[in-house]
Amino acid sequence: MDRKFLQNQYNGQLRIIRKIIKSWNLIPGAPLDEFNALAHKLLKHLSEGSHIIKIREIITSGLVSRYGFFNHEIDTESFTNEIMDW
Repeated sequence: MDRKFLQNQYNGQLRIIRKIIKSWNLIPGAPLDEFNALAHKLLKHLSEGSHIIKIREIITSGLVSRYGFFNHEIDTESFTNEIMDW
């Protein structure tokens, strides 16, 4: 496969993950790219075949440490399932 094809595929998958995260409405009115760091990290681990537990840890740690959410403010289980079902 050529590099351009792979880049287009990656960008398409990134757009989907960004839309999923945006649908969680964590920060109302936030721009679509607000959670880019989390989206990139999730996509990397998904492409490597990471287990659901690892994906859950990434979501939790990203939202708590980077964005300042408290654990009780996020539905990590639901968010993880949505990412894994995609």
